[in-house]
Amino acid sequence: MQQKTYDFLIQMRAPVLTFGGDLLGEAIELVIHDLEVHQFISLADVECNLADKFSCSPGSADRRLRRAMDMMEFRAGEYPNPELEKLRVEYRVNTWSVKKFLYAAARRLMSYE
Repeated sequence: MQQKTYDFLIQMRAPVLTFGGDLLGEAIELVIHDLEVHQFISLADVECNLADKFSCSPGSADRRLRRAMDMMEFRAGEYPNPELEKLRVEYRVNTWSVKKFLYAAARRLMSYE
């Protein structure tokens, strides 16, 4: 995971020191790479890529991504997470899903460059 992605996840209060946090960072970078070449990647493809990279099953990768999202959204110390709410409002997301978060985070990080 690149430093800017790590810093972004820290700002979002994501659990970056857990296995799910690592997967979340790598998933954001996969989405950024595909957006840069004007392609879209499905969540299933993201999970398969993560499963290959981290030697786990796609189902396990999915559970860890969802757990990291849960920790970021509901267990960040205050609810709602203010940084996550800013991202939600900026990209007009009604309810979070893993895929919506990945694309919003990727667009935010791409706008920093």
